[in-house]
Amino acid sequence: MATVVAQSNFIFGLRKGVTNNLCFLDDQTVVFPSGNNCIRYNIDQKWQKFIPGTERSLGMQAMALSANRRYLAVSESGEKPTITVYDLTHEQGRKRKLLTAGDGPAGEFLCMAFSPNSKYLVGQSGGPTWTLVLWLWERQKVLATVSSSDGDPVSQVSFNPLDDTQLCVSGPGLVCLLNYREGVLKRQSPAKVKGVAVLCHAWVSGTRVVAGTDQGRLLMVESGELRWDLDAWTRPAQLLETRFSCLK
Repeated sequence: MATVVAQSNFIFGLRKGVTNNLCFLDDQTVVFPSGNNCIRYNIDQKWQKFIPGTERSLGMQAMALSANRRYLAVSESGEKPTITVYDLTHEQGRKRKLLTAGDGPAGEFLCMAFSPNSKYLVGQSGGPTWTLVLWLWERQKVLATVSSSDGDPVSQVSFNPLDDTQLCVSGPGLVCLLNYREGVLKRQSPAKVKGVAVLCHAWVSGTRVVAGTDQGRLLMVESGELRWDLDAWTRPAQLLETRFSCLK
């Protein structure tokens, strides 16, 4: 008697609690986590393709899509937290590399980011150490690690879009730049945002980062220094007045 094997055809639902859990692969295709799979879903043709999680995984923690939209990194918790990089040019998302922090103190990776040239990958682990790990991922080589926070939670990490050696981490009470030089990740002095619930950030130039807060405010950090703080609902005239006053 032939063995019957059940295969998934369509999965409904979005797994919550996964950082960066919706990515556009192209104008018609999105990637998102559902159950223990990553789903590639074509919006126009309504088909799904599945990238299964690794065996013995206890659940996904974060996703990151490379700038060239070729590679997908997925972090998973387990006996030893890992990051798996998949090549999306293959129909089923061929597994390329499995990354770990080696013998370092890193725990579960809560957020990740690829460098603009897709050569490097950075992963941010949780407390109490808040270890940031930088890989030359194609070689599965850890280039540097550093504690990116003195205790404030970190919820996002990103690369400077114009400089693969500069990064930014942010979270409640924290916006901090880091530089990679000669095998060392070094923190700059954090911007003065203690007590501010920073939710997210985005690079707007090679030296400027804008962070958003839970109160609907925008903080502009330039070269690590807080330059202005304004209400996101400020009228254009008030915004211009604020900007000009900051330049005096």
